[in-house]
Amino acid sequence: MASGLDLTTFDPMLKQHYAPGVVLNLAVQRNKALGMMNKSNKKPGGGRSWTQPVQFGLPGGGSSDFATAMAATNNQSQYGAFTVTRTKHYRLARVDNETIEATADGDMDSFEKAFDEFDNAIQAEANYMNFRLFRSRGGSIGRMTNASFATAVITLDDPSAVWGVRKGDVLVLSSSDGTSGSLRAGSLTILSVQRAAGTITCTGNISAGVAGATQNDYLFMAGDFGAAAAGFIDWIPDAAPASTLYGLDRTPEPELLGGCRVDGTDGRPTHETLIDMVAQLDALGAGDELIAFMNPLATASLTKQLEGKWVIMQAAGTNGSKVADIGYKGWQVTLEGHQVTILTERVCQRARVWMLSPDTWTVFSAGAAPNFLQKRAGSIIKVSEFADAYDARVGEYWNMACKAPGYNCNGQLPT
Repeated sequence: MASGLDLTTFDPMLKQHYAPGVVLNLAVQRNKALGMMNKSNKKPGGGRSWTQPVQFGLPGGGSSDFATAMAATNNQSQYGAFTVTRTKHYRLARVDNETIEATADGDMDSFEKAFDEFDNAIQAEANYMNFRLFRSRGGSIGRMTNASFATAVITLDDPSAVWGVRKGDVLVLSSSDGTSGSLRAGSLTILSVQRAAGTITCTGNISAGVAGATQNDYLFMAGDFGAAAAGFIDWIPDAAPASTLYGLDRTPEPELLGGCRVDGTDGRPTHETLIDMVAQLDALGAGDELIAFMNPLATASLTKQLEGKWVIMQAAGTNGSKVADIGYKGWQVTLEGHQVTILTERVCQRARVWMLSPDTWTVFSAGAAPNFLQKRAGSIIKVSEFADAYDARVGEYWNMACKAPGYNCNGQLPT
């Protein structure tokens, strides 16, 4: 039977047609926590460290007896200081020269110019910083709950940790959280990330990559162990602080110097946990305006439990100034006489709510954060030394400090 022209034989003559409109960036996120924090990248962010003084006691030793009052040894105010050192983080953006030339004319050659990859690196670094705000300075992204390791699939104790990684990243393990201890030998490379399930699939079995892996090991991005910036969990830990933080002993006043905490894991409704948190903060003297960060999946029932309104919260710029053109939608309610705005963050732990006084926090950095690191050489982009390509080195020298930990609260929700 004779054959006619069909799509198979005519394929070399067919054009490729793309859907109209811009290419959606599915990886982009609105970094609300980072946006709401006060920032300082001017002179106070340089030097050796950021010294944050605090006053946590008035003169004591009062007595109805004159001689006893005159003999007191604690008749002075109490002061201390957190000496917060900067941490470093780096990222490389590279685009080969042929790709740059092939996309130079924009829409006629491609959806986007390849040069946009350098902006994507800045966005990726901002995502990293926002993720770290919710985690410890030890550098862990989460813990592995696997009981068996003859598998390539890592199950995480908190599904929100998946937003800290992507395909190709290298993970290392430790039995400690990075504030002490050491790493296990070996590493794991990520093949895929199951974000809804809260799992990570590696290129090989866990036991093959890290022979000493055990249940509840901490996971770290390669290079991050013990080297991350401080997050909310450092300043407002799950239990009353029993040790120093950045040189200051917090045990004399564990609430004023280590924040307050509410255990809502007993099954009570989420709004009751929020009310208890506000009551604790009110007792400690926090201001009238508070913000609460929660995972979107933890806020599902709150709009049914609480009366409120949707508002737009302006981001904070350098040295506390507001950024008029950047705003985040939040659910604003009144609890115990305090105005609380609830903001959702997908990188926030699922079983956690952070209720904060935003004016007590400062993200400080030497130079802008994130930033192109070689801009002082006259260009943010340099010719690669190793390829027919252009490189941009991205990163920051930064950390976060809190001038009044007691005006902030850590709430734990049922898992």
